[in-house]
Amino acid sequence: METAAGRKRIQEERIGEDYSVRTRFLPGRESQSEPIGIVLALAAVVSVLALGGVETLYFAPAQIAVVLLAAGVFWSRGFPPVSIPARCLLGALVLIPLLQLLSLPRSWVAAISPHRVVLTDALLAPFGALPDRLAVSLNPYETKLALLRLICYSLVFLLGFAEYRSRREAAGLSGALVTIGLLEATYGITQFLTGRQYLFPYGQWVPAFNATGTYVNRNHFAGLLEMVAPFLLAEILFVRLAAGSSRRSPWIDLIVSPLSSRLLLRIALFAVLSIGLVFSRSRMGIVAGAVGILAVTAIAGMQRRGRSVFVIFFFVFSIPLAYSVWIGLNPVVERFEALSRPGVLSEDRLSVWRDTVRLIGDYPWTGTGLGTYHWANQHYQTANFWGVYEHAHSDYLEFAAEIGIPAAALLFVGLWVLVFRVGRRALTLQSVRERTLAAGCTGAMAAILVHAVTDFNLQIPSNALIFSWIAGTAAALVHPSKQTSLSAREVVHAEAVD
Repeated sequence: METAAGRKRIQEERIGEDYSVRTRFLPGRESQSEPIGIVLALAAVVSVLALGGVETLYFAPAQIAVVLLAAGVFWSRGFPPVSIPARCLLGALVLIPLLQLLSLPRSWVAAISPHRVVLTDALLAPFGALPDRLAVSLNPYETKLALLRLICYSLVFLLGFAEYRSRREAAGLSGALVTIGLLEATYGITQFLTGRQYLFPYGQWVPAFNATGTYVNRNHFAGLLEMVAPFLLAEILFVRLAAGSSRRSPWIDLIVSPLSSRLLLRIALFAVLSIGLVFSRSRMGIVAGAVGILAVTAIAGMQRRGRSVFVIFFFVFSIPLAYSVWIGLNPVVERFEALSRPGVLSEDRLSVWRDTVRLIGDYPWTGTGLGTYHWANQHYQTANFWGVYEHAHSDYLEFAAEIGIPAAALLFVGLWVLVFRVGRRALTLQSVRERTLAAGCTGAMAAILVHAVTDFNLQIPSNALIFSWIAGTAAALVHPSKQTSLSAREVVHAEAVD
């Protein structure tokens, strides 16, 4: 029998869905943010296809497009009403590199960063007179380039916030991410199965049987997919069958519903993403992807309070798991088994982490300058002298080395707080669409922040841009708004206008 509570819950879900679908027809709520979604989606696509945007020239078109879009949007609508903590965090992140670029008296620099003066004296003493003024940054040119990228990410965050606030939906976020992710996953799976390790016409300089897509590094390819998968899984787990009836089994509803074909398509697409992630052979990428997926599943389970969520979850994962086993998981398993061999961790990560900790100890408060890790670490590197470490293989350590411990702590604590707040928000939102979006943002951000422990996805422009877009949308979801919900009368009015 249909209970009163069940009828009320269904009515609330329908009102929530009506809100997300029909608010664009309310007076004064015309659709004005579509260009934001389109431009951000194009910027993400160009950055990903351009080898992740790791070269300054390749990432420049996306930066220019974002700056021009932000100038137009902020001029016509004003600055987005982000919360005071978010404004302070964004302001601090931009202000710190600017201060690192200032030419200060030598005595001032010696007081705030003594090792900066010691290093300068050691390098320039043989050539005569020492400079009277210094910048905190060890390489101001690299800091300027990194600052321009940081400004781009900050603008993407604000544009993502403004886009969602203007329409109560992220017009291009999910669609753009799923499209990019599927193209990359398909390309990566082809690389793995055929053994043709090519980035477009160029062969990989290190031959390896990995799925990398258009990225140079498998870990960054995995970083993209682990941000995409939670959104697609959320759409699967939060689906509400329009033809549902409480007098029938939910599984019968699933079969007879007109949404069943769409659900099966999403399951197939999610399987492609999962297979691509597994075949990347990125150990931490697979672990981080699992964290994001479990976060979405936990939110869906707590929100719907039913076993059907977990049944669908295991059914969804049985498809990519069965295909992966059929193809053969030996190359993937070997990657994890390698961790048990003596000396692997020391050669792979521990040595560069130890060196980075020593670097942070010498520049704890001001850092060496944003974007200067490649230059600063050469003085501290104690292993693997066949090359130079350009990154610390940990975003947490690298940011602490470049901008100082206090600023890095402020950044990552703020991001983790946002993850938990948007996850909690996903449990209370009425609209199915908003719940799906909030759960996807939670899983994507959690995955990339877990992966950041052992890799540097936030140093890759395309992944950092996409992460900023997701974070801006998440901030808009948790930001209080007088227009967060509509009454039943407003929904009826919206239907009349429609």
